[in-house]
Amino acid sequence: MKPALVTVARPNGFCFGVERAVRMTKLGKKRFGRVYTLGELVHNPLVLEELEREGIRTVRRVHQARGGALVIRAHGCPPEALVRCKELGIKTIDATCPYVRKVQNVVRRMKEQGYLVVVVGERNHPEVRSILGHCGAAGRVYSARMRPRTSKLGVVVQTTMPRERLREAVANLSRLRYTELRVFDTICGEVTSRQEAAVRIAQKAELVIVVGGRNSANTSRLAEIVRAAGKEMLFVERTSELPREVLRNRAGIGVVAGSSTPAWVVREVAAIAKNPDKEEQK
Repeated sequence: MKPALVTVARPNGFCFGVERAVRMTKLGKKRFGRVYTLGELVHNPLVLEELEREGIRTVRRVHQARGGALVIRAHGCPPEALVRCKELGIKTIDATCPYVRKVQNVVRRMKEQGYLVVVVGERNHPEVRSILGHCGAAGRVYSARMRPRTSKLGVVVQTTMPRERLREAVANLSRLRYTELRVFDTICGEVTSRQEAAVRIAQKAELVIVVGGRNSANTSRLAEIVRAAGKEMLFVERTSELPREVLRNRAGIGVVAGSSTPAWVVREVAAIAKNPDKEEQK
């Protein structure tokens, strides 16, 4: 039986922001000894398990990091969390992704200039919560039903959103005829590249494997793209979840991965997809 033709989307492995956050966290552990992350550092269980083995714990509240240093994750945090750290004497390691930092700076500036800030994104996503924290009462999460009573509107977008969502939101808001409507395309370029690669892979492959955390926004976008293309899909977090019987006798398999998925996992998934019986014969 011929091995399946397996195509791995590029880019894959950690994006710049995730790689930076993981590196800063591990360096922080060496420097401070006791290190905690405020919420999950990244949305990938394998990465979190690795950090746990190294003694890096996740906490939900700032005060739980007393006696150690607190890592601000790649998604960022509301300013109040940093103020609270200072009050409690907790050292901080700010691993906020530079792309998320850019959004925070934009909304803070828009607030100061008297704009109502609209964030196109998932209401309960940690990145969106961190962005809203930087514009306070001047911020709203976009809804197709919203009718803000203001003449000046500033629009930003969660860095992992598909560009179509931003276009749709801007088109809807434009119909309301605001005096001033400023739009900032704050989508991460690498996220866009991964989504475009997923489109290409889904057009050609018979089966597509999406690899990443199930609670990862950017990985979920890739799964949405594959579903929209009408292709058969497997969404897995680790190789043990791969149903080998489904991989057999496939002409072409595509592999796409979220930006918080380690490169080694992608390689292992591709190897099993190419020859699903190899490991079982050992």
